[in-house]
Amino acid sequence: MDCMSEIVTIRPLHRDDYPALIDLVRRTWYAEFDERTGLIAAEADWENCLARTTDAYTALQNGKPVALILGRIDAHDERGAWNRHKRNYLKGLMRLVPIKEGIKAIHEIVGILAIDRQLTHKAHKSGHDYAAEVVLFVLAPEARGLGLGKRMFRKLIADFRASGLSKYFLYTDTTCNVGFYEHTGLQQIAAITLPASRIHEESMSFYLYEGIIPSQA
Repeated sequence: MDCMSEIVTIRPLHRDDYPALIDLVRRTWYAEFDERTGLIAAEADWENCLARTTDAYTALQNGKPVALILGRIDAHDERGAWNRHKRNYLKGLMRLVPIKEGIKAIHEIVGILAIDRQLTHKAHKSGHDYAAEVVLFVLAPEARGLGLGKRMFRKLIADFRASGLSKYFLYTDTTCNVGFYEHTGLQQIAAITLPASRIHEESMSFYLYEGIIPSQA
């Protein structure tokens, strides 16, 4: 672990990090598409995430971005819903329209956002409300299993704590390492399962998890 700490640096996200991290998003969630379609879809997804992000950190391994965590603190975002990143997201969706598998990619992106809204509605109905979110959390394969994920997660949670928050939430699904969140102490609040279909050969479950922020690290 000491060696890992020496070669990996966690710092605020820089614009120069975008290309490598967008490609990481592509390889993680859009690998089933051809490279061009997957990249445009990943860029659209990326912009949609940045549209609601207030805190962002990346990890560099030997100078290369290998991990990313994005967070949102509602009280810190004064940009409005239709900020520059949201407009870029919509432009990205439009770029997908004329591409062969572009409509499929759009359905995937927009469909997951619709499921997220349903999960939020279910959480609100059961009395759960939040002022902070872990928007996106992704590690490159070569960065996994080394404790980096825990370090990055603690970094963002420290921001939440410094803002006086007591809890936060995140969306996840069966394509992600749900066990990491449960091991970290988060609790599943809402779930939606979709049966197998033309788009997804196997059933998929989507979740909203809640995390409690301890008063001290």
